[in-house]
Amino acid sequence: IIKDHVSILEPNDLRRLTEDARARHADSLYEAAGEELAKRAPVDVLAKTDSQVLAEIVDRHLPKRQRRVQELAVVTSNGKLLIYDTATGSSLRTVDAHNGDINYVAYSFDGSMVATASDDHTARLWNADTYACLHTLQHVDLVR
Repeated sequence: IIKDHVSILEPNDLRRLTEDARARHADSLYEAAGEELAKRAPVDVLAKTDSQVLAEIVDRHLPKRQRRVQELAVVTSNGKLLIYDTATGSSLRTVDAHNGDINYVAYSFDGSMVATASDDHTARLWNADTYACLHTLQHVDLVR
């Protein structure tokens, strides 16, 4: 019944309910509201959420990516993204990522994506498991 009720709330109301339920130790309500908030709240609503509540929502309700190995992403001046196993130093893969120097690489918070930025006027998001390109963002200048 609780899940039915929280599923119809607007995101800001859902955020307030989640915070109130936590403050009042209403565990069943807090669990249901937090799960719903994690599923559908836009970033601007989540940004207003109490940091402790947000950390618990992320920990409880967002799927965790399990890495088989620790990876290191290295960029090259010829547009390649090199992935290494940090435990053994062995090369795991080479990705033809860009048509120019890659200036920046970073893993997402949860490790599910890799972002690259290049002199070819693009930034790209990659799936960190398959290294398939998820999005290419065009820019009028070099991306750094």
